[in-house]
Amino acid sequence: MSDAEHQRLAALYRYEVLGSPPDEALDRLARMGQSVLGVPIVIINLVAAHSTWFKSSVGTHLQGLRREDACCGWAIESSGAFTVPDIQADPRFQKDRMLTAEHARAYAGAPLITPDGQRIGAFAVFDLEVRTFTSEELGLLMDLAAVVMDELELRLTALHWREAQERSAYLAHHDALTGLPNRLRFFDRAEQALRQAERLGHPAAVMMLDLNGFKRINDSLGHAVGDGLLKAVGERLCEVVRSEDTVARFGGDEFAILLPELREPLAAMQVATKLLEAFDRPFALAQQAVRTRASLGISLYPHDGVDAAALLLAADTAMYSAKASPHLRYCFYSEAMSEAAQAKLRLQGQLRSALERGQLRLHYQPQVNLRTGKVVGFEALVRWPRADGSWARPEDFIPVAEESGLIVALGEWTLREACTQLVAWLNAGAPVWDLSINVSARQWESAGFLDMVRRTLRETGCPPERLLLEVTESALLSELSAAPKLTQQLCELGVRTALDDFGTQFSNLSQLQHLDVHQLKVDRSFTRGVPTVPKALALASTVITLGHSLGIPVVGEGVETEAQRATLKGLGCDLAQGFLFARPLPPREVEKLFLGGS
Repeated sequence: MSDAEHQRLAALYRYEVLGSPPDEALDRLARMGQSVLGVPIVIINLVAAHSTWFKSSVGTHLQGLRREDACCGWAIESSGAFTVPDIQADPRFQKDRMLTAEHARAYAGAPLITPDGQRIGAFAVFDLEVRTFTSEELGLLMDLAAVVMDELELRLTALHWREAQERSAYLAHHDALTGLPNRLRFFDRAEQALRQAERLGHPAAVMMLDLNGFKRINDSLGHAVGDGLLKAVGERLCEVVRSEDTVARFGGDEFAILLPELREPLAAMQVATKLLEAFDRPFALAQQAVRTRASLGISLYPHDGVDAAALLLAADTAMYSAKASPHLRYCFYSEAMSEAAQAKLRLQGQLRSALERGQLRLHYQPQVNLRTGKVVGFEALVRWPRADGSWARPEDFIPVAEESGLIVALGEWTLREACTQLVAWLNAGAPVWDLSINVSARQWESAGFLDMVRRTLRETGCPPERLLLEVTESALLSELSAAPKLTQQLCELGVRTALDDFGTQFSNLSQLQHLDVHQLKVDRSFTRGVPTVPKALALASTVITLGHSLGIPVVGEGVETEAQRATLKGLGCDLAQGFLFARPLPPREVEKLFLGGS
């Protein structure tokens, strides 16, 4: 294709009319041409690379033609009007469908010429008889073609005006460099979010983030690299946050983040950690790796302010505190919140270190058959001995493991350690005990979970039929959960699944019919009220009845009194565990009490 044809097609495409339906304004011009020239067929024909397309037509049902066969393909090559007195006698147009389908004989077409001289189509007329058009008729045809071009130019001007208006409105609310919301847009979203937070009673957060050493990058590598870095930072921050969150650029190297809804105030710490971790990887700019760090300040609604301006000021103050500290990368505006966040962060680091160094331990709580009184299995529970001789509380470190993602590695370690221990007990002549292990929702939903279970069983030699994986009902009974397939796959391995903390979540019980569940565990919140609290008694009874109706054994958790044991036994509960029988025990105590060890 020649350069001239490229330029002609570019001129045609800029009007954005190819593919759009005919419209009334051009139809009126076509009907006018039909009337004043006394012809049966009029078309306003746009000529593309290989075909022509009728933008308007009168007297024909055709919508387009092949360019090489059509008279209009020649009309755009003409300086003035192009005529064919007898199409049938002209060998160039024997395949023109206006001849074969409409029996047209005579043609006259005036090129549609753009202001820059490009011929993009033709205003054309056809007669069914051989005809020679007069110079006056051809002059009128040229005038009509010019009117068509005036109409297209007017539309193009209107289109550009609308685009300019939209662009202006966009730039009024967005940063021109990064495309992120600007300060005005951020304030608007923040005020909406805070009104909703007030109405629903949940916390929200505002963050200010500033790049460290950005001026040095700008000065040493140039403003083009600096601008590229700002755009890349904006993109990376947006990848971290949720769709309902807002990342804005306020100018320079300063970014603001709005978290309109938080589960609890310290959840902002998790987001801050992820945002700052986004800077751990270098930015690839101008064929070089650019590294930079950031400081971040956090303010919380309603504790640190009740409007966007107050929260931004607080977050900005906190950010400068983080920037001034040699050790902090982020800081809460409230000193107490910063201390709590740092304590949580320290706990996370200590837990990771304890896991890596093998400092965690498993204790085992026996499960008792209520009918026979015999121990039939154990639940493995993670315990963390501290350097000062105390034990970290599971309710303190397990949530931290969940939030940080350490729970996946912790869960894998627990499974391997417990399976290894059970094999050792079985080799020492232990009864055929079951082994129950808690699986977090995050671990359960991880892509490699099934392969990890399969590999652990193979490498430890643990009998799969002795393993029970306890999963909370929120993970198992979710509408969108992949649990039915996963429980089936585990069942095919020989591994059973237990539904833990049953009755404490708002679950879809109909999902139970699709699951291979082998045990229901009555939550300790129900057991605690048995037998003195009528509603607790009724709920415990309902869970037990439901389990038996589905053919699933039921375990009562948290049994601490003889009355609770007797009541659960009377209700037909199959198994129980709790302090009444034994606290969680280290392996040596299990061996001493239940294997006759010394």
